[in-house]
Amino acid sequence: MPGVRVLYGSKDGYELQIPAINEIESIFGIKWAEKIWDGLANPPEVPGNIELGKELSEIVGNDNVFLDASTRLKHSLGMSSPEILGIRNGKFPVIVDAVVAPGYEDIIPLLAFLESRKMHGIIYGGGTSVNGSLQSQKGAATVSISTERLRKFQISDSYAVIGTGWKGMELEKKLNSSGYTMGHFPESMEGSTLGGWIATKAAGQESNYYGSIEDRLLAVRIIRSDGDLADTISPRESAGLMAKDIATGSEGKFGIITEAAVKLDSLPLKRYYRSFIVENFETGIAFLKNMKAIPAISRLSDGMETEFSMKNSRDSIGLKYVRKMVKIRKFSNPSLLITIDNKQDRITKPPGSISIGSSPAKIWERDRYDRPYLGNELWMRGIVPDTLETSARWENLVELYHSTISLFKTLQGERKFHGFIMSHISHVYPQGACIYFTFAIKSNKEPDDLIAIRDAMLSNFIRMGSPVTHHHGPGNLMRKFVDSRKLQMQSLLGDPVFSEVG
Repeated sequence: MPGVRVLYGSKDGYELQIPAINEIESIFGIKWAEKIWDGLANPPEVPGNIELGKELSEIVGNDNVFLDASTRLKHSLGMSSPEILGIRNGKFPVIVDAVVAPGYEDIIPLLAFLESRKMHGIIYGGGTSVNGSLQSQKGAATVSISTERLRKFQISDSYAVIGTGWKGMELEKKLNSSGYTMGHFPESMEGSTLGGWIATKAAGQESNYYGSIEDRLLAVRIIRSDGDLADTISPRESAGLMAKDIATGSEGKFGIITEAAVKLDSLPLKRYYRSFIVENFETGIAFLKNMKAIPAISRLSDGMETEFSMKNSRDSIGLKYVRKMVKIRKFSNPSLLITIDNKQDRITKPPGSISIGSSPAKIWERDRYDRPYLGNELWMRGIVPDTLETSARWENLVELYHSTISLFKTLQGERKFHGFIMSHISHVYPQGACIYFTFAIKSNKEPDDLIAIRDAMLSNFIRMGSPVTHHHGPGNLMRKFVDSRKLQMQSLLGDPVFSEVG
C-alpha cells in the first residue's frame, strides 16, 4: 500500500539559502542534507465496515463512499503539530469508519441515517485544520463527511452564491476570471475551503482591507437532519438570529454549511508595495498603533524573524545596503515592516525608519502561500514546527510579546530542548492587532515538550486578557482553554450528530 502524505499541500521542496540552512543546523545540531522522514504514513490495515458501506452507498451512491485505509486515515487528521508529530512517531489517531462525499440532495437522509444509528459525523473540508478538529472520539462509530461535491457557483452583481466545498485557490481564480475577488487570502489558500473559513471564523491576510470572513458573508445555508436554516440574500437584515450568525465560528457543530452568498470586490487596478526597517519591534508596534490609514497588509516581523528572513534572502546589493544602513543607524534589534495596498496614499513611512523599496513586499506576496512548505522541510529533518496566534489590545501587546518569548526561553532552559521562537504582527485594527508566534523544537521528549509549550503559551494569552486564537478556531486542542460560558452558549444549539469541521 502506498504511503499517505500527512504533511501540508501537494508540492515537494522549499528553497532555503545557505545562511538560513547554516542557522537551522546550528540551532538544532542537524545536517540539512539528512532527512529522517519522507512525510508519509502507512495506515494500519483496519478493514472497512462493508455493511456500513453498503448502507451509505444507498444514500450517496457507490462512487461517493470510501472504506480504504488510506482515505480513512487522510480524513482522520488535520495539520496540527501534535497530530503530525504523533504520525511521525508511529502513533495513529482514531480512524473514521467510513468517508462519504454527499451531494446537496443526499445530506438530510445521510444525517437522518447517522442520527438513527447514533453515529458520529465529522465534517471534512480541506483538511488544513491546525486545532485538532478532525480527531475522532474513541468508542464512537464515526463517518467523515467530505464537502468536496458541494460546488455550487452562481455569480451576480458584486456577490456570488458559492458551495462550501470550493478550495480557496481555485475559487479565487474562478472569481478573478470574471473580474472579481472575494478578498479572503489565508496562508492555507491552496487547501482550505469556504466552509472551513466560515466554520472557524477565519481572517485572511488582507482582512485589514476586505474584512474577515464574517464581513464577507451576506447569507448562509446550513443543512441539518431536521431540515435547513437559510438566510435571505440581502445587503443587511435585523430580523433576529441568522443562519450566518450560527454558522460563523461554529466549527460545524450545528449542521453542514452547504453554501454561502459572499460579497465580491472588483480586482484592484494596481498594487502598491513599500518595505521598511524600523529600529525594533516596539517601535514598529507604536507606528502601527498610530497609523491614520491601515494598509491591506501591514506585516511587522520581530528581530528574530527579520534576521532569518535576511539570511534566507539571495545575496544582493539591496541586502548589503540594508545591513550597512542598520549598522550605520545603530538599530538595536531591527524589524522588517512590509506594507501592501490597492491605494498608494494608504502607505506611509514610519518616522526614523530605513526605506528599502518594494522588493521585500513583492517577494513576500509572491511566496506567501508557499511558506507552509518550509514547515514540511523541518518535519522531515526531525524538527517540530508550530505556530500559535492571538490578538491583543495595543496597551497589552508589547507585554504579551515579551512575556510569551520569555516563557518559551524559560521552558527551553528547564526542559533542555533545542529550539527558536519568532513573532510577527499580521492583522491590524484601531484597537490592537493579531500577533503570531512561530516556534520549533527538537528534543528526546518532543510530545511532552510540545504540549508543555503550547499549554504555557495559551495560558499566558488568557492571563494577558487575550483569546486563545484570533482566527483558527479552538477545535479540540484548545477546547479546555475556552471560557466555559462560551461552551454553554454553544451547547444550546448543539446537534449530537456533529463534531468540528476540518
